[in-house]
Amino acid sequence: MSVYSDINNKKYSKKRTLIIFIWFGLCSIIIGTVFLGLACPACLLKPKIIIDNVGYSLLLGYSLFGFGFVFSMLERNYIHWIQHPIKSLFIILSTSTFYCSLAIFGVNGLWHLVFHGGSFSSMISNYGHVMWIEFGIFYFIALWFYTRSFFMEWRKEVENREKLKHEALMLQYESLKTQVNPHFLFNSLNALTTLIETDVNSAKKFTSELSCFYRDILQLKNKELISVQEEINIVKRYIYLQKIRFGDNFSYQLPNIDEKEKMVIPLSLQMMVENVFKHNIVTSSKKVKLRIEINAEELIISNTYHPKKNSSNSGLGLKNLNERTKYLTGKEIHIVKSPTTFVVHLPLIVLNHAHNNC
Repeated sequence: MSVYSDINNKKYSKKRTLIIFIWFGLCSIIIGTVFLGLACPACLLKPKIIIDNVGYSLLLGYSLFGFGFVFSMLERNYIHWIQHPIKSLFIILSTSTFYCSLAIFGVNGLWHLVFHGGSFSSMISNYGHVMWIEFGIFYFIALWFYTRSFFMEWRKEVENREKLKHEALMLQYESLKTQVNPHFLFNSLNALTTLIETDVNSAKKFTSELSCFYRDILQLKNKELISVQEEINIVKRYIYLQKIRFGDNFSYQLPNIDEKEKMVIPLSLQMMVENVFKHNIVTSSKKVKLRIEINAEELIISNTYHPKKNSSNSGLGLKNLNERTKYLTGKEIHIVKSPTTFVVHLPLIVLNHAHNNC
């Protein structure tokens, strides 16, 4: 944000703000003196003309520099260089032209007509060329604001993209690490051993599902978004493995989905389902029911709540996921917890409304 934003947001002390305004005044005086010297070198030796020029320069200078406050307001509320560059440029040019015209004609009218008692026709004939120069000076100053604003937003966009890539890798790493940890493999192999002894066909299917589950996760390495249907398919494989492990102590309900434009961050729903088993006790006396629903704006993951006493949770995966979701949708993951239920609202990403970097 610009120096004007800092002043508006009271980031600077009164002393610092005063110094900034004095600096603007000095710049105005210097510019006015330079142009006076170019137009009339002999005038620099006449104190009365110099004082008159200083007064005019300060009045005009503060009026033109005041556009910074207007620009700061536009930058916060209406300017989006990355998403809407043409619209932003139109808003800036039309607003700055209107402000510039109002400031220059207003200051010159006040100075020449009111303070010096001249006429409108004489002002135009004698100082018209000067006003055109002032327009040029204004647009030179405004160009600095335009350029700075664009490159600041562009740099922020680049930083956000790199941050999201890092967070996506961290999310996939966290999910993959959860699946390949010895505890998960130990439970999966125990379930597989039992199946081999009791039901060879089921054991073959279990092995196939486990293999496909890891394959699906590894194939997501370079994807930033996937459809809800793809994510549900991954979750189905994981739930199948857990269903074999817990039997009737675990039940679930999944939605039917056929909308391809609704997207999620890869492994986001998967991570939510993992947490159900990671942080809850699942026994015959404490059965867990998982329910996943979908509406126009979000996935709703709810489960019965039987928390483990010593459940370890760094929160890094959920934090990264929430940051990416907020960036892509403008919404955050919402969690509602009660003594008996745990509900997570995961915002969906509609493909044609997703952020430009999707």
